[in-house]
Amino acid sequence: MNKLDEKLQQLYQQSKTEQPMPDQLRQQLLQLKPEPRTTNWKSLWPAVQGLAASVALIWLAQQIWWQPAYYQIVLQSDAGYHQVQLHSLAKNEVSPQQTAYQQRYQQYQQARHQLEQSNSLVGQLSFSGQHWQVEVCDQLLVKIDQQLALELQKDLPWRAGQWVELKTGQQGQILAIISGKQALQCSS
Repeated sequence: MNKLDEKLQQLYQQSKTEQPMPDQLRQQLLQLKPEPRTTNWKSLWPAVQGLAASVALIWLAQQIWWQPAYYQIVLQSDAGYHQVQLHSLAKNEVSPQQTAYQQRYQQYQQARHQLEQSNSLVGQLSFSGQHWQVEVCDQLLVKIDQQLALELQKDLPWRAGQWVELKTGQQGQILAIISGKQALQCSS
């Protein structure tokens, strides 16, 4: 500050102490002061409605455009095995318009029928970089992609070298993979 500003400040302070504000004027000024704001829930109602509408739209969009995965078996050729199968979960491109109840009941009926028609194979489990695989002697190699492997491992984690029993459905799809009781005896 320069000297003039300092002098003005001193004079203002001196005048303020010599001539205080009257109490009546002070009370009037305090009454003009706005009161602290309190939250009014009625003013938040439009924001709550907007949030609820946004959540409902997101849920509806998910229900319309989300497509469930379906089971897929791809046969591959390999010189060392009679047959190589790659099992995976893939997205369904065309989904029929059915109610959720009809779809679940149909899935239940299919699973029940598949369980009745199931076969079992014994093989050794191994992990090969991108996917798990089960080797049944030199006759069959079953490859399982990561997404399907995660679904099948929910009850029992797998480890490489473990003997397992594959429960397969009528079309060859894997229904379950359980720990094998005994090693498979392969003929040379």
